[in-house]
This record gives sequence, C-alpha cells and structure tokens, in this order.
Amino acid sequence: MVTRYRPRLRRDDPFVAISCDNSLAFKTGTQRSERPVFINKIAPCRHACPIGIDISTAFHLASQGDIDGALRTYLQDNPLPGVCGRVCYHPCEAECSRGNFDESISIRSFERFLSDHGQVDIRGDVPIHSRKEKIAVIGSGPAGLSSSYHLARLGYQVTIFEGRSEIGGMLRYGIPSYRLPRSVLDRDIQRIRSLGIDIQGNTTVGKEVSWKELASFDAIFLAVGLQSGKILFEPFGVESAVITGVEFLADPQKWSLDDSTQKTLIIGGGNVAIDAARTLLRVRNGNGSNITVICPESRDQMPALPEEVNEALEEGIRIVNGWAPDKLHRKDGKLVSLDFYQAEIRIDEASGTLEIMRAGKEVQKHLADKLIVAIGQGMESDILPPGIEVKGGKVVVDEWGRTSLPKFFAGGDAIGEKAFVADAIASGKRGALAISCFLRGRDADTEFQAYHLGKSHTFSFRHFIEGPEKDLVDLKRVVSFDHINTLFFCESPRNNPDRLDPGTRKSTFEEVTRGLEPRQMEEEIARCFRCGTCIDCENCLDFCPDISIIKDARLGMYGFDSDYCKGCGMCSVACPRGVVEMVEETT
Repeated sequence: MVTRYRPRLRRDDPFVAISCDNSLAFKTGTQRSERPVFINKIAPCRHACPIGIDISTAFHLASQGDIDGALRTYLQDNPLPGVCGRVCYHPCEAECSRGNFDESISIRSFERFLSDHGQVDIRGDVPIHSRKEKIAVIGSGPAGLSSSYHLARLGYQVTIFEGRSEIGGMLRYGIPSYRLPRSVLDRDIQRIRSLGIDIQGNTTVGKEVSWKELASFDAIFLAVGLQSGKILFEPFGVESAVITGVEFLADPQKWSLDDSTQKTLIIGGGNVAIDAARTLLRVRNGNGSNITVICPESRDQMPALPEEVNEALEEGIRIVNGWAPDKLHRKDGKLVSLDFYQAEIRIDEASGTLEIMRAGKEVQKHLADKLIVAIGQGMESDILPPGIEVKGGKVVVDEWGRTSLPKFFAGGDAIGEKAFVADAIASGKRGALAISCFLRGRDADTEFQAYHLGKSHTFSFRHFIEGPEKDLVDLKRVVSFDHINTLFFCESPRNNPDRLDPGTRKSTFEEVTRGLEPRQMEEEIARCFRCGTCIDCENCLDFCPDISIIKDARLGMYGFDSDYCKGCGMCSVACPRGVVEMVEETT
C-alpha cells in the first residue's frame, strides 16, 4: 500500500502549489481551439519530377539502409532508373528545398546509385498476364518502354513492335555510350522484359506487319518518336557530305568521318548537336581541331543541357554562338563552305515558338568538307496507321493521348512532348493509365484527379494500383521550404560526382561521369530533409508539454489525446519536415 506523503511547510517558506495526485485530473483539452493533424505530404522534388517519383520516401528508406526498398520505390513510377540516373535533366534538384538552405541534394546521383547497387525482382509484385486484353506498343523508346512496363504491371498482355534489331529507340541509337553505357540500358530493359512483354524486333508496322494484322489487339499505343533529322538545304550534288545528327549518332563509324583533317561543321545548339560533336571528337581519337559547332542561340539560350555544353568546351570543342546558316557553296561536286548571318533568337509571346532573326548585315564564311545538321527531328508519316490525324508534324491527341482512331493512343515525341527522356517516360505512364481506363470502362479524368500530385502534370502510379488508403499521404499538398524547421539541420556541402579528365575522356567512349562512392552517398542521403515524410524522429513526442501525442506502433501513425491536447501547436513547430500542421477545431 502506497502511503501518501504530505510535506510540512514553514511559515517563512514561499507559497508553492503542490499536488498530491497526478495531472490526469486536469483535462486541458477543453482549452483547445486548434488541433494537430499528422499526415505525409508531397516533397517539392517529387512535384517537380515529370515522372512523379516518390523521392523523399526513397531517401528515407535508404537512410535506414534499405537500398533495395528505395529502388523499389523508384520503380513504382520509373522503369528506367539507370537511364535517368545518368541523362535526366533533373528538374527535381532545381526545386529541392535543401537548395534554399545550402545546396540542393544530388538526386540524379542518388537514382544512379540505387540502380547500380539495388537488387529488386519486381515480378513478384506483378500479376503477369492476369488480364485477357492484349495491347500493342509501336516503338521501343522511353515512352514505349514506359507504357509497356506500367501496362504489364496492371496484368495486361503487351507486345512491342520495333523496326530496328534492338529495342531502346533514341536511348540506344541517339545517346552516346559515354553518357549512357549500353550495359546500363540493357539492365533496365531486361527488368521491363521480365514482366512477360513480347518483343518483336526488326518489325516495322506497315511493312513487315500490316495495320490490319493488329486488329486483334484491344488497344494500340503509338510511341514512334521523331526518327528523321531535318535538313536545311537540298544538298544537290554533295549528298555524301551532308548528314543529320540523328543519322550520325545512330552509327558514327558508318560515315567515314574519322579523318581529322576534314573540316566538319555541326549546325545546331541542342543536345543532338553537342552529342554529335563530342562523338565525332572520339571517332577522331580526341583531335577536335576541325570540329566546329555553330548555332543561332547565345550561349545561355542553347537548348542543350548546360553541363553537356561545358563538358564539350572542356574537351576543346569550338562553339560559335549567334550565327545562322544562309548559303551552301559547292565546287566541282564537293562541299566547300557555308555562309552564316549574324542572328538573334526571339520568342513569340503568342505561340511560344522561337524565331531566328537577322541581327545585322555581317556575313561569316566557314570552310567545310562535311556538314552535320542537328536542328531538330521530324516524324516519318508513312509509319502511321491510315486515317490518323496529323497536324504540324505531330499526331493529334487529346489530353489522354487518344487519337482520331478508335483504340489508338499515342505519346512521347510523336505528340509534341518535351524532348527529354523523363518527359517521354511520363507520357508513356499517362498512356498506360488512359489505356487501362479505356479497357475497364473508367473515366481517365476521375482516376487521374484521384492520384494527381499537387498541381503537376503527373500522378502516383502506386496509388493508382494499390489505392489511396495504402498509406496516409495527401497527394495534393506540397511542403514548401517555409514549412521546414531548419533548426534541426546543419549545413553540409553537396557531394558531386567525379568526371574523367578532359584530356583522357575525349579519345574514349568510356563513361564520363562517375557515380558517388558509398561513403559519399551516405553523406548525401543524410543531407536530405525528406520533406513531408514522417521518419519517426519523435520530436512531436519530446516537445509536447502535455504529453498528449499518441503513437500507434502497429500502424506507424501518430495522433493526439483529445482530453489533454490544448492545441498549443508545439508539435507542429517542432516537426522538422512539415508533417504536423494545426487546423481549426470543429467540435
């Protein structure tokens, strides 16, 4: 039996209120005008990602040592993490909240690390061929691979038709191996193929297989891309001296350009032009004395990725900005030179299109033995089904990729999406949702809105498959930097990947950018705020003055005791990641 002790007070002691019982009798919850809500939200990096990858959750899993789980999280939305970990333009890093604190997280390097070190067999998560419907995918670039992957995850029977001998589209035939090693691409493709997808290589629909023969398929996704490069001039008499950038990149050894004494001009300021110049440099064993890139854009207007432009300059590639081609000169059946006029780029505010304008009367003459034209690509209309509507060189579709023909959908470059790998993957992902809704008789708009991420153009494929009740996350709310309590974080420098020395790399097709070492990646993982993701730091428990925070260990969720929480908001302030917020008490 517990004996109560009542202290003896002297007359000169200060007055002190002492309770002989515990404080449970004082139900301070009656004072509450606001209450805390505990719910995960969307990180800015995920909101900026065209594919909608749950980056914050992946970082949290990796911080617990679960690299495989982190890779599995990426694979919920992106079937090509090895590819994107090398060639993505990483808009996620531009929106990373850590960038407002010191430096953004090296998210692309993280994705590469997961792909290189994680081991995930996704076949156990997928009901392979559980549905009777058959879907044909025409083209095996990033959009075609993405749609095939997600449709197979939903149980559909998918067949890819590819005109070339190997699948991969521009990933294989347009991106040089020093940026994207073929072993990495093959690894990602093998994972996709493991889902029971049938591959029909060397099969161009409309030639080896007629469109009528595809009538047995329940839906068809066109991911034909933009296969042919645009030509500036009709090269009458000098056809052998003029090629397009995409032709050259598809087979650099084919064009007999290894003679470093040949003056070669490359016209264009995009990634294809820069890739062509750097590839030619390697074909010529590092001798770039007669390689010149000329484009009408200023250096900061060039559509090529800045890092690729800088690497080209480091390798000694000459880039001439602010000049546009005017005339091509021939002599004795050979190309001898090109005239260029001084140019500037203007953006049409109404259409958003770029216009090349003359900026003066000055003309420059550049000698040339060979010309590589990389000013954009077009679509070969003869590979499309008869009757499909095409406008401005693009397949006409609605917001869900539905074409003018029944059961035909389209995505990727063919419909005018951004010419980036990540955007093509996102387009294929949307196409998979649209086709699934079409086959199941569901409304695509309703499904998309249910799993839509904030105000972005993408959605959570995981929640589309598993349902929103899988975990507590508000897909519409994005945690801004203002909701991050930086008092709980220390400044630390970003880990950037090493690159091969320019003098070494320019004569080899060895991969230029290296991956982060495990120690560096551990540091980078620790730097991540994990915005909007509860990591069980339990600051809310530690700082609650009423000890009213309740943790449900079984569900991994937090709540509060309504009898004692007085709504002071301390838990919300103490939450480093914006998971806890205060809302008005309604009862």
